[in-house]
Amino acid sequence: MRRWAATLTCACVLFTASACAGAPKGVDGDLTDDWSAPPAAAQFRPAAGVCHDDLTAQGSLDDYAPIPCTTTHVAETAAVVQLPGAEGPRNRAESAGDAFRTCSRQAGAFLGADWRTGWLVLQPVLPSATAWNGGARWVRCDLAEVSPIDAHVVNRRTTLKGGLKPGSALRMTCANPTIKGEQVTEMHPVTCSKSHTSEFAGLFTAAAGASQDVPVGKVEKGCDAAIATFAGIPDDGSITARVGWLGFPPDDGSWKAGDHSIRCFLWLNGEKMTGSYRDAGTAKLKIHYVN
Repeated sequence: MRRWAATLTCACVLFTASACAGAPKGVDGDLTDDWSAPPAAAQFRPAAGVCHDDLTAQGSLDDYAPIPCTTTHVAETAAVVQLPGAEGPRNRAESAGDAFRTCSRQAGAFLGADWRTGWLVLQPVLPSATAWNGGARWVRCDLAEVSPIDAHVVNRRTTLKGGLKPGSALRMTCANPTIKGEQVTEMHPVTCSKSHTSEFAGLFTAAAGASQDVPVGKVEKGCDAAIATFAGIPDDGSITARVGWLGFPPDDGSWKAGDHSIRCFLWLNGEKMTGSYRDAGTAKLKIHYVN
């Protein structure tokens, strides 16, 4: 348009249109009124229902490389949602708690049960600092399977969707732990109909700066309460004479991401069990340990 205007025989840019010999047909002499507004810039937003070859805490368009969940992968995006209160002035660090809580709800709906009751890890993925400063306020909710034997992430070739429905191998149920001294070094899941020495009873949330800062006494108290509810026994001074416990806090990375839940297993000090001890009651879990 600027090149065409420069070839006019009279200087329309200096005089009104009526001062010219006449504008070409279909041209009104106004160079600004017929331009449509440019479309708003589309902001990058990741997709749900895709998988990734690693776990990451932040994402951007530059490093976004989703792959089909039928190929070998580590993580799966269960959901991508807008953070609550995203229009506010909060920075990325202050949004981490909301991101974790939002993803926990989304993960539960995706899996069919609370993700913390499975051999899984949840990783909220926030926009990179550059994307955040540009207005991005989404959180990508990624899930990965972890091995109960060594706690390493597992390479998968199938989706996790519905993966915690009853009967799934991903659910924490019964297991045979390997114990060295005061440490559980491995957990070997088995069906509860087979001989085992521990059973997942539930979880509780602890408050501390890091997972290793949770006192043993607090883990014992929290797990005793979870086991009492699960097994239908009183949570009183007699519980330590009825059952033992195994407690598993998340690793430090998961703790920093927002997972402060301790997983609690009923344990009979190495005695063999067969079948589930859910609602076993005091008739089955008699007082038989010396305090």
